[in-house]
Amino acid sequence: MSLAVLDARETANGLAVTFITDDGLELLEGTYDEVARLAQVMKEVSALALLNDDDSVWVEDVVVGKATVKLGLNPGKQARVRIVRD
Repeated sequence: MSLAVLDARETANGLAVTFITDDGLELLEGTYDEVARLAQVMKEVSALALLNDDDSVWVEDVVVGKATVKLGLNPGKQARVRIVRD
């Protein structure tokens, strides 16, 4: 699944970010720190994907509010994402 930011807005508890994925729109709401951590890991996984030809591996799980965003690598220089809701 790909993951791209469509919109972000401030909420009473932090940020609500709308992502476009292969499965449609996904809304994640979390604290500033949670969303910042997600952005940092997304950037790292994107860089790692460019170096990866063969491995299929999960790199890190990031908790954002009531969801866990799993970020990893697929063969062929591809990043992968799975959003798991509580």
